[in-house]
Amino acid sequence: MHALAKEERVRILAIFCERVASPNEIAIELHEGLSQVSYHVKVLRECRLIVLDHEIPRRGAVEHFYRAVTPTLIPPGSWKHLPPSMRKGISANILQQFFDDAAAAMEAGIFDEPPGELNWTPLLLDALGVEEFGQLARDSLASVLELQANASERLQTGKGKATDQTAVTVFLASFLSARGPKGRKRASATKRR
Repeated sequence: MHALAKEERVRILAIFCERVASPNEIAIELHEGLSQVSYHVKVLRECRLIVLDHEIPRRGAVEHFYRAVTPTLIPPGSWKHLPPSMRKGISANILQQFFDDAAAAMEAGIFDEPPGELNWTPLLLDALGVEEFGQLARDSLASVLELQANASERLQTGKGKATDQTAVTVFLASFLSARGPKGRKRASATKRR
């Protein structure tokens, strides 16, 4: 969790979760200094959140390319061991990054383009339903990560065209709601576009 204490490292790890990249590529993308990005990459590597994927010789030097060990920002099993204040901060950071990404997509006029899907479905579940829903959310994330791994493999091996690359955001949130089930009424209908 030390590695995720800095917003810059969260942004860098998010890139490694998305694809294989070098510190130089990330410095250019984030408009940050290479030495700063290299330092954050070193911390992520020391915390075993990223690993070296491959190296490419460049003008008498070697450019190192890394990938995330697990393509999620919070390693599995770590969340329950975090103090509540840290969990709240990380959740707020992830939500802010999502809202920034969504706002940029709206401003660019691409938020509502296919395959865009947006829905909000409040549910009223029993204890078993909550457990099953949690598993469904984990299974959905696993499918999304498998999709990303397959696409990355095609792009790296040349089976996918670099010109076909499209950035896509998947935001999956499942949480216990603060809205109370007034009189045990059913949850309202799905709001979808």
